[in-house]
Amino acid sequence: MRKAAIAIGALCLAGTATAQSGGPGDTGGRGTVSPPSDTASDPPGSGGGWARKYDSQGRMGEADYQQELARRIAAAQALVGRPLTERDRGKIRAAISADLIAWRKQYDPRRADYRAMHDRWLVDEQALSPEGWAKQRVDWLRAQQEWIGSGG
Repeated sequence: MRKAAIAIGALCLAGTATAQSGGPGDTGGRGTVSPPSDTASDPPGSGGGWARKYDSQGRMGEADYQQELARRIAAAQALVGRPLTERDRGKIRAAISADLIAWRKQYDPRRADYRAMHDRWLVDEQALSPEGWAKQRVDWLRAQQEWIGSGG
């Protein structure tokens, strides 16, 4: 009798859990991938449609990359001449590192070219003031633009 009561209780609990989850096979949204939305339904400023900017190798279309580079240059220029903190020093250096990675992924430069750019622009964090790092990032992004314009 006791075993039957336990079995009935277990079945009731299992039924409740299944009903709450939406039924067998329902992942509750876990492990599912939402398709990219159309840009018109994306909230303004959300960068909607980002999934379409990358190909299967993770590279952006040339026009998209150039647009992103122009946006990064504008953001970097906005920091030049503004009062910056010590914390900004690390953030700007990290942004240069991210820029270098994006450039390398996009254009796959020769190892020697990448190493030369990396060593030239990503110096020791304490080597420059926060203001110096802001200028360094603008100069790096312009150098990247010139490299791209020259055909690498």
